[in-house]
Order: sequence, then C-alpha cells, then structure tokens
Amino acid sequence: MTIDDTLQNDLYDNNVYDAWQFVVNTAKIIETAEYCKMVILDLIAGMSKEHEDWKNALFSEFLSQKSEVKSVSITTDNLPVHQLKVFNVEISSSFLLDKLTKDFFQYVRNSFDCMSQIANVALLANKAKKVDSVDFPAMHKVFNQQTYSQDFSNMSAWYNKINLTREYNYIDAFNNRTKHTCDIYLKVSLDLFGGNNSSEINPFFRKDVQHDKQNITTYLNDIFDFVTASFDAFLCKLKKEYPKKNYVDNRIHKLLAYQQKMNDSPDSNHSVVFIEATDKIENLPNVIQVLLLHRFDNGEIRSKNCEIDTILVRESEHKYIGRYIADEPYGDDTLLKYRKYRKDTRTGQEVYFQAMLDWKKKPIFYKANPFMDFITVSDDNEFLKRVQLPL
Repeated sequence: MTIDDTLQNDLYDNNVYDAWQFVVNTAKIIETAEYCKMVILDLIAGMSKEHEDWKNALFSEFLSQKSEVKSVSITTDNLPVHQLKVFNVEISSSFLLDKLTKDFFQYVRNSFDCMSQIANVALLANKAKKVDSVDFPAMHKVFNQQTYSQDFSNMSAWYNKINLTREYNYIDAFNNRTKHTCDIYLKVSLDLFGGNNSSEINPFFRKDVQHDKQNITTYLNDIFDFVTASFDAFLCKLKKEYPKKNYVDNRIHKLLAYQQKMNDSPDSNHSVVFIEATDKIENLPNVIQVLLLHRFDNGEIRSKNCEIDTILVRESEHKYIGRYIADEPYGDDTLLKYRKYRKDTRTGQEVYFQAMLDWKKKPIFYKANPFMDFITVSDDNEFLKRVQLPL
C-alpha cells in the first residue's frame, strides 16, 4: 500500500483534488488497524509468556520439594493475573484483547467506506452523492447502475469482486453483529500441562449465514493482508478511471477580485470577487463548482473551501454581466468540498451595484493569497502595503 505525491498531483491535474483527503484518511485508517493488530498479537504473546512463566515456577516449586510425596496447590489466588496498566489505569489483558479485536474489525470495515468516499468524489465528481450517504454498500449499488457501470467499468468490477469475498463479508458480519446484536466473545485457552495454547474468535451467525471459528493470530494477519491488497487494487482501478474526466465540467480553482479604498472618497470603497466571462451570460453554465487550489513551484499544494457567497461575472474591465450565488452554506468544517454556485437571474451592471451595497453591510478587503488574483486601487500607501502582506 503506497500513496505518494504522484497520486496527489494526479488528482490535482484531473480536477478531483478533494479525493486526496480521503486517500490520506483511508491510509490512516488502515495504519490504525495495523497498530491494533500488532498490539493484539503482542498481548496474546504476553499472556502466553506469563502463563508459561507461571507453569515453570509451579513445576520448579514441585521439583524442589525434598519429601517423598510432593504436591503443589493451584488456587484462584496464585493464578496468573494477566493485568497491565495503560498510564495509570489498570485493566485486564482479556478486556484489552477484546476491545482491540473489535477496534481492528471496525477500522478495516471503515477503510472500505472511506475508499468509497474516494470513488464518489474522484469519479462521480459533479454528480457525487452527499458525503453522509456514502459507504461501501451504497456505492456498490451506484457503480452497478447502468450509466456508471459503463462509465467506470473497472471500478464497478472492483466493487462486485470485493462484495463477493469471504473476507469482506466476515468483516461486515462481525461489525454488524457486535454493534447491533450481541458480542461474539473471544476464547483464549492456556494449556496447563502442554503447550497447546489457543486464541480464537467464536463462530457466529449473521443473517442466517454461519461464520466459522477463527484463530485470532492467523486470521487477523489474513484479514489485514486482504485489506491492504484491496486498497492497492482499488487505487489501480481508480487511476484508470479519473483521467476520463466524465463529470468535472465547470470547476473553478482560482478567483479574481477588484478592491478600492480611497481616503478622499470613502463612499466609493468596495471590493468584488469575480470570474472572467467566457461567453454571453445566457450561454454560461447554470451551475459552477469552486474549490480554491494552488500548487507552488516546490510542488506543495494548498487547498481551501470557498467562503465567498456571491461571485460576479466580468466581461471586461468594470463591465459585469451576471453573477453566481452559493447554492449551499459554507459551514465550518475541515472537510474539503467543491461548493456549488447557481447562476442568478439578475444580469448586467445591476449585479455590480448590488455587490457594492452588500459590501457596505459587511466590508472586507483581501490580502495577498495564493487562491486569488486581485487589483487594488487606493490613495492610502499604508493600506497598499498591508494588502500585499501574505495571509
């Protein structure tokens, strides 16, 4: 499983950069699952070692006795305690083992939902489903719809293959059973006289399907290998699909602005944000989508959700022919998204005069930033210096 700057730049170049956050998050989820797996295996190894040390001490006590009749007693007071501390909280190893096993299966299950977030925004793009309605089952259905299965046959095949695997169905069943029905419970057996220690996930039914008993140590490794291989295969399919650019029309990543601050005539102070007209206003798209992006010369990419509610359309200097109004609230969230703007019915210079009036209610001047090119007119030299200072 490898993600790097090549993929990040590829998503940027194909106008689906918002998918990158979900690529990073999927990798993070899988790494967290791997951490859970490693701690689980260490816990089991630690419990086995503690049990072996206890047995050795017991037999040493037995063999050290000088009498003809030797005996040792095993009581609840001298059994291995299998306790440990997490900072200052003392917990049993069995509790932590049970918790981390549930966490492991939850994280690997979540990874498939997050892969679906990638597919949603990188491929469906302007037709993407709302983020809160996206998960693996939902997108499996979407990519089996006639239109999308034809447009993205590689991704459709990936969903159908994963959905039929024994591993995915076990992961899904384990999570649904433990979250919504009842615990499955783990079975840890430590042999008293031999070395046949075992740690198992009990068998269980989910929707009339039997899921067999599994050895924790081997099965967690198998499941983790399945998830990483699935993510690798997913990215391979994804790279074949997003260059088609099926639904990425009318996406904007940089805005323009004009601002004026005059000490001699403060009533004329204002600022407007706009895009350049590419055609007559009636021929422009009804909806545009904006996500502010910039790639620096050193390769660093910065991104920012667009906070501006109204974007004018300028035909030439000081001649405005229309405007776009945000179709949805900005919100306060770190989640990157293309914000939708709908073409307004108002046209001509009226939109410019309205923008000036709106500015009076909420005055704002823009400082130098990578997401906007602006022209500033002012007779205030200190102001001109300030706006050139980067954010």
